[in-house]
Amino acid sequence: MQGNPAPLRLRHASGELSDGAGLVLLRKLWDRLALGQWLDTHLPLGGHYRPSLMVELWVALSFYGGSHMDHLPWLKHRGVRRLFGWRRVPDPTTYGRWLRRAGEAAAQQMDVLLWRVVRARWQRAGVPERAMLVMDSTVVERYGQKQAGAEVGYNPKKPGRPSHHPLLAYVAETGDCLGVRWRAGSAHTAEGASAWVESLVERLRKAGVKEITVRLDKGFFSRERVQTLERLGVKYVLKVPAHRWVRRRLGAQRRSKKDPRLWTGSGTLYGARLLCVEKRREIGTAEGELELGSYEVEKRAYVLTNLPGVHALSAWRLYNRGAVVESRIKEMGQLGVGETAIDDLGGNALLWAMGALAYELLHVLRTTTLTGAWKRAEPKRLRAWLFRMPAKLVTHARKQYVHLVRAEPLGGRLLRALRCMEALGPPLPA
Repeated sequence: MQGNPAPLRLRHASGELSDGAGLVLLRKLWDRLALGQWLDTHLPLGGHYRPSLMVELWVALSFYGGSHMDHLPWLKHRGVRRLFGWRRVPDPTTYGRWLRRAGEAAAQQMDVLLWRVVRARWQRAGVPERAMLVMDSTVVERYGQKQAGAEVGYNPKKPGRPSHHPLLAYVAETGDCLGVRWRAGSAHTAEGASAWVESLVERLRKAGVKEITVRLDKGFFSRERVQTLERLGVKYVLKVPAHRWVRRRLGAQRRSKKDPRLWTGSGTLYGARLLCVEKRREIGTAEGELELGSYEVEKRAYVLTNLPGVHALSAWRLYNRGAVVESRIKEMGQLGVGETAIDDLGGNALLWAMGALAYELLHVLRTTTLTGAWKRAEPKRLRAWLFRMPAKLVTHARKQYVHLVRAEPLGGRLLRALRCMEALGPPLPA
């Protein structure tokens, strides 16, 4: 028989225990980047609680595993409040009122703060010479009658269900989130995309990015979008809908020598190169019939690009490189972004802006302080193994201490991450 057959007994301890010791990484990063000072300076909102506290609470809740305002008491009773040094944690009603009062103005300032965090990471890891700017939208279903902006629009999973339709932007090579634009569910996929692309391209160039490639899916395709990208002087790879008038723009198609199943063609559209890739399957003829070379098109894709001399297959592979945005949006979902909404348009925009900030701070932590496979770990894995690490909180000689279990397998990794954070700091003036 293995183990001790004696029963386990429950006892109460006077010391304070915490299951979020790994959140000290967030606390130190918050201080190293001076985010609290910046928020209190640029968000002069009245009220009992400082704006920096309210934002820090939501980011910490996202790391900890909460996604609704009703989860805020978790931060009060599980040692997290003492870990961060908060005197009080506001109740959900007070937090909802703050969201309505801060609204759209605070969301705009959060967008500026998010860019500061991206620049701080690049200051440590290096500014990329080439960047693929990827924009994509996501649909979040809503239930009930108290979510402002929940309107019926594009919803591929549940047609007819009210939803929100935010637009997000990422850098494909580095995984940085450049921002989010909250929109109502009835908004078109490309609503507000042209003006936002201009702003993002300007930011990237000021940061030192030399070559910018914009990748957009077919929902963003239009003549005006192509003209905007041409005026900005950037490279672009756009997916084009498979309309009949688009097919007539193509010339004769050729069979690929490397893969006989693939056929490629090219043409011109709006002054750019229109490329086509088809995957065909030959259909055999019955006995006694003429062999006419019949085939069935399994897949077809059209790409519009201004890259000179690029082959159709190379352009299609370049476009597919931007598909990592789906994984980035999934990671934001693991942080609880979009799980809750309130009956205020500006408050919902602020919730998404704080969610984007939480994602970027987590991305800074994993890419600059962790090593090995942990640099690519998803939020749910980091939460389960690192952020929710058990510890004991004690006070000695007027100092706060976090006591980890001696046999904790990730204790050494947590200490190394804290040391690596010493090299981080606020971004230098642009």
